[in-house]
Amino acid sequence: MSVEDRRESILDAVVPLLLSQGADVTTKDIADAACIAEGTIFRAFADKEELIQQAVARFMDPEPTFRALEQIDPSLALKSKVRAVVDIFRERSAGIVGIISALGHRKPAHDHGNDPRGEARAAAIFATLFAPDSDSLRVDQSLAVFFIRLLAFGSSMPMFTADRDVETDELVDFILRGIVKEGR
Repeated sequence: MSVEDRRESILDAVVPLLLSQGADVTTKDIADAACIAEGTIFRAFADKEELIQQAVARFMDPEPTFRALEQIDPSLALKSKVRAVVDIFRERSAGIVGIISALGHRKPAHDHGNDPRGEARAAAIFATLFAPDSDSLRVDQSLAVFFIRLLAFGSSMPMFTADRDVETDELVDFILRGIVKEGR
């Protein structure tokens, strides 16, 4: 296995450990999870801190989320598309909250947070995805996406949902219909 493939394999193994154990995870635990000898970690990474930083950077990379969003068929019914977007955002948000909770706020080696290219790519994905529904949206499509992201993120925060688990279908219904009865 090449060094790069070995690094990827180790990174695959370390993220679940970081989520469950935080930075206290040992290199032995990581090696066991990756099915490698502990010394192999140090042939792929300078030290445990570099490994954690690379794992966080990889985890925070928006590319897998973009690819998942691009897989949603624009010809689906609006409700199905919103549900798919909510599922993707909730999973991503829960993961980010989990990694921050486990490790504290660490600046990733590669900051993906405020990349204008990422925002432009997201806007293009949503423009394509919701173009067939533009006439049925009550608000501008970019505002609709903002609300979807906001609600999906908020519903992934344990501090907001401690008393009540919000089901995806409930959230989608709220996004599509709001809180006012029809005809009011």
